[in-house]
Amino acid sequence: MPRQLMNWSANDVIDFLSQHDFVEIHTRGSHFYFQGNVDGHVRVVEVPVHVGDVIKPKTLNLSIIEKSGIPREIWIEWAKAGNKKAQKKIRYIGAKH
Repeated sequence: MPRQLMNWSANDVIDFLSQHDFVEIHTRGSHFYFQGNVDGHVRVVEVPVHVGDVIKPKTLNLSIIEKSGIPREIWIEWAKAGNKKAQKKIRYIGAKH
């Protein structure tokens, strides 16, 4: 389970992005690419999927969060929610289909 911006697995990131209407558009090896519309801009995010590994905080911050366009505070709030039911209630209003 993620804690703030630490200990995020690829599945946690994918769950978060899916909840914010990002869809998988491409796969290259163990890297999955997701596309979404945030604040009127099309965003593409690359998620490295390595079984059993957590995503490094630097990768999460500089690559995934920044490219998603969703504010860091929403990512942290989602991680703090703790369980799937509470996480589903946390949504960034700027993320749309």
